[in-house]
Amino acid sequence: MVLAVFRPDPEQLEAQLASIAGQSLRPAQIVAVIADLTSGPLLEEAAVRHGLACHLVVPERGLDAPRAFAAGLAAAVDHSAPGSLIALSDQDDIWHPERLARGAALLEDPEVQLVHSDARVADAEGAELHPSVFALERRMRAPSLRDLLYRNTVTGMTTLFRRELAELSLPFPGQCGVHFYHDLWLALLATATGRVALIEEPLVDYRQHGANAVGAIGGARRLRLWQFRRPALRIWLRQRATSYALARYLARCVQARVSEAVIWGRLAPDKPATHDLRPYLRRRGFGLPHLTDSLRLALQFRGELASIAASQFTIAAGRLLWSLREALTEGLLGALSRFDTRLFTLSPGIAPPEIDPAGNVVRLPTPDVQHPQPQPKPHAQPKPSAAFVDTRKTPSWTPEFTAPEPALALLVPTLNPTEAFAGIATAIDIGIGLAARGHRVRMIATDLPMANPAASRAFIEDRAGQAGSEGMQRISLHCGLTGDTNGPDGPVIAQHVGDVYLATAWWTAHVAQTLTRRRPFLNPQFLYLIQDFEPNFYAWGTTCADAAASYTMDYLPVFNTTLLRDHFAQLGLCAPDALAFRPSIEVERYARGTRPPRNGPRRLALYGRPEVERNMFPMAIEALEGFLTAEGLGPDDISLVSIGLRHEPVAFSTGVRLESLGKLPWAEYPDFLLGVDLAMSLMYSPHPSHPPLEMAASGVRVVTNRFGVKDLGRLSPAILSAEPAPEALTAALSQAWAAGPVPEHQRQLDLTPLGLPLDAMIDELSAGLFPLLKPEASAA
Repeated sequence: MVLAVFRPDPEQLEAQLASIAGQSLRPAQIVAVIADLTSGPLLEEAAVRHGLACHLVVPERGLDAPRAFAAGLAAAVDHSAPGSLIALSDQDDIWHPERLARGAALLEDPEVQLVHSDARVADAEGAELHPSVFALERRMRAPSLRDLLYRNTVTGMTTLFRRELAELSLPFPGQCGVHFYHDLWLALLATATGRVALIEEPLVDYRQHGANAVGAIGGARRLRLWQFRRPALRIWLRQRATSYALARYLARCVQARVSEAVIWGRLAPDKPATHDLRPYLRRRGFGLPHLTDSLRLALQFRGELASIAASQFTIAAGRLLWSLREALTEGLLGALSRFDTRLFTLSPGIAPPEIDPAGNVVRLPTPDVQHPQPQPKPHAQPKPSAAFVDTRKTPSWTPEFTAPEPALALLVPTLNPTEAFAGIATAIDIGIGLAARGHRVRMIATDLPMANPAASRAFIEDRAGQAGSEGMQRISLHCGLTGDTNGPDGPVIAQHVGDVYLATAWWTAHVAQTLTRRRPFLNPQFLYLIQDFEPNFYAWGTTCADAAASYTMDYLPVFNTTLLRDHFAQLGLCAPDALAFRPSIEVERYARGTRPPRNGPRRLALYGRPEVERNMFPMAIEALEGFLTAEGLGPDDISLVSIGLRHEPVAFSTGVRLESLGKLPWAEYPDFLLGVDLAMSLMYSPHPSHPPLEMAASGVRVVTNRFGVKDLGRLSPAILSAEPAPEALTAALSQAWAAGPVPEHQRQLDLTPLGLPLDAMIDELSAGLFPLLKPEASAA
């Protein structure tokens, strides 16, 4: 039996273990995953009191529910024989005495891969809220694979299955944050390889309380008329597209997993039944099966599921139609138009009249313009002036001053776990730190709706960890595009006149300035977290000017590194002693690994992101070509891999190929670096990127570039910092190639010159905020 434990209520954990000990078919062993890292003694003492054998799994870092159960299943597989039965358990439910025995009886049928049951919904004290979770949520009792992808009907803590299903499920497909749970993954695999059996009686009391990771829901969400206005419709479509993307991802993972099992002989070739997944697997599918599902579910009076199926048809069909439009209009016609323009430039030098398909003149050429610009068609509707303004700069919500106390209003582009990385994650960490120090924090997503608010909350809780758990009650999540409510002029968010804004990107600075000037906020200044010199992200023009204008506003800066602060100070944009903090790099995480002996070609890793100009991918390729040629290196001498963003392989003149691995999972990154000998990571910016520092701590000789005052070579002898020119980078690569391995003592980096530790910076920031955010100060 696998039990996941995360900050349990001692009384509820005691009751759960008592119900497990009272099973008519008593489990041989509990595999308990201590997801919070600290509850092991509590669990062990309770297990001893009830005579339960217990094996603890304590991970290196805190785990969310899916990863905790994955770790538990891996341990259960290691500690059990083939054919053994495995049950999943939450820490706070109550099992009825026959829960395991009833499931084991059904698993005597070899076609049954997984058994689950109904559950009685109870409150924190155990009082009944509803006699059946299936009736409460109107769950389907025999769902197909597609039905499961519309909505899961299998609750993990009611399941029982064989060891073989656990083996097939491992490792779980990757995900950033929590977008699907372990029970759905197991249910999909069980349905694809056999049969799922439902016991229609409640065999578990399913507690509902404020700390549930997942809870029962009742009723259906209703769409309001306002949701079909154009901005809200875009949000609705994005949310549905997110759901469709997850379903398509899981379908492909199921197909890949069972196909792999057949290849390795773990499943008979005729065992998998995955035909239901075909709409998700086809690259050019129109999604008609989803439309059929929608009609079927509507006839069964399952309106919400019918809506989900219909939306998946909409997204699938829209995906194909959009791709065709892009290929035929933007692609084919655009290419023809560009070719014609070049032809007419050659002779006679001006373009002819534009003719529509009916032979009518659309526009006449302008003789005095050598490269005529497209003219609007007759009777075309004029564009409103607002269409030319970057919408990100304009607040999408109206503050409603109903909040009981002031807060730090943290403006971030997104709160979705899959999009909240790098600078956004740092901003969120600062918000978490301020909440842990007693401040109320409103995190407001300015650009993108929250695809799954529960996943966003879980993501932030995971970043907070045990140390920041107390402050989570002072953090609220909001979306500027949807608001807390919908007012006559659009989305509304409850705020306080004493709120202080913290901008985290140039356009959020414009939002903060607009709100503080046009609304009756008491604090005219906002805080500005500056993590790069953002005007350099753009070509000279409006966006570049807008980004630069944000540095002339009335704000208090907080800089990510002294290097960036010193660059601003040189430009006269800040005081030389402005608040600055060092990167949050766990140096020890990379420095403690043992480097394996090198066998075969030496390995060079490139931080390759072709789409990101400041990472200078073309210059990196030019420098690598020069290096390989100068050193005469072929495939027997060196292997090249690229990490960051996936791209096509690159072939060099010496026969060496650069293979792209794309983005590596965070947990696997340190082990990967231990197998790398040399690296190149470029950043044409005053801000130091993390990869060179992480690579150096791992014992990699890394080549990077200088930029103004930035010279990372001062932080570690393992870093060679060269001028941003192909010849200089080529020479640095040759120098790194000739140097010996990095000594162990050089893997410990001192980041003190880059600024205060993050916690120390948050302490200073917090001290300055307390006078501003006191309710009495706001009312004064």
